[in-house]
Amino acid sequence: MVGLAIGEKHFIQGGIAQDLRSDGRKRLTYHPISMETGNIPQANGSARVKMGVTDVIASVKAELGKPSPFQLDKGKVFYICGLHSHGGTNV
Repeated sequence: MVGLAIGEKHFIQGGIAQDLRSDGRKRLTYHPISMETGNIPQANGSARVKMGVTDVIASVKAELGKPSPFQLDKGKVFYICGLHSHGGTNV
């Protein structure tokens, strides 16, 4: 792990002392959070979560497959999980 430079430590300590983040918010002020479900109709489940400038989309798709002729008592499940995120800076 890389340590912080003295200037970085002073910057962080000053922000804590002044109850201020680098983007102007107070320490306990959070970005608005929103969540939507069912965004991807082709998926069996999907969700989109936004927090500030960060945007995450997750989806799951599953399909049932036919059992092998040699193992008729054992079915198959195929699944695909996807995750896409985008974050930026709001400074």
